[in-house]
Amino acid sequence: MITSLLSAAMFFYVSSPVIDMREQSNDTSEIVSQAYYSELVNVLEETPDWCKIETTADHYQGWVKSKDLYKRPVKFLSDPGCIVAKVNRCAAHLYNVQDTIYGPILTLPFDSLLEILDPKDPSSNSRWIKVGLIDGREAFIQRGDVTFNSELLDHFKMCNLSLFFLDLPYTWGGRSSFGFDCSGFVQMLYRQMGYSIPRDTKDQIKWEKFKSISVDELSPGDLIFFGLDKDKIRHVGLYLGNQKFIHATVQENSPYIHISSLTDPDWNGLGRFTYKTARTLAETNNNIEK
Repeated sequence: MITSLLSAAMFFYVSSPVIDMREQSNDTSEIVSQAYYSELVNVLEETPDWCKIETTADHYQGWVKSKDLYKRPVKFLSDPGCIVAKVNRCAAHLYNVQDTIYGPILTLPFDSLLEILDPKDPSSNSRWIKVGLIDGREAFIQRGDVTFNSELLDHFKMCNLSLFFLDLPYTWGGRSSFGFDCSGFVQMLYRQMGYSIPRDTKDQIKWEKFKSISVDELSPGDLIFFGLDKDKIRHVGLYLGNQKFIHATVQENSPYIHISSLTDPDWNGLGRFTYKTARTLAETNNNIEK
């Protein structure tokens, strides 16, 4: 007998490192996005093996395998006394014991959240930290793989952070440090400043908290959008200054996150994308958007 996930008021979290969200409930359906470990999602529909979910971060919908979700009667990390750590590496191993010799039990991407169990003092210099997982298990992670600092970044620090992800593979629908697509990459970066921008490029360019500027007015941290014309936007990158921008793309025979120049043949308006425009934040927000 299959118990319906929708039968009780529960909280559903992604319990696998990264999961593909598909257009339909089968493995051959197109990937539309991804969700990653510790993300809270809403379950909209279900079959015996699949669930249609909506991510609470960007309200994106897609089908995922039921086994990759874990349901909890209370929210993860909701205890007022709990200490939260965030994975600050592109990939971080978790172990059953305080040693690496037996291999990891789980490898998590950047931004995954964990509950700190011991030591609870963030100033401790202990190499190993015991953490609580979504499903109630306990594990150990090395201190250098997490941060306790939830401070929001400014434009300058965000641009510096973007370089940390250089050479990660371009991944269709990618939203994690295991591989990004162009819009997933800038969405993640803006989240570090406290902004929840939409998932897709076509919606990012229309976001109400952006204002249009000319390409000549670009400042580091602004976004550059490329397309066939103003109504056919296909790509986005993060401007770094001096005509350079960083992006996740398959162009230039470089299918990974890399830095390009607005003067390069693919991006100067004479290549595939004949149109480009820019967006900047209309105002600075120092608070995470709900």
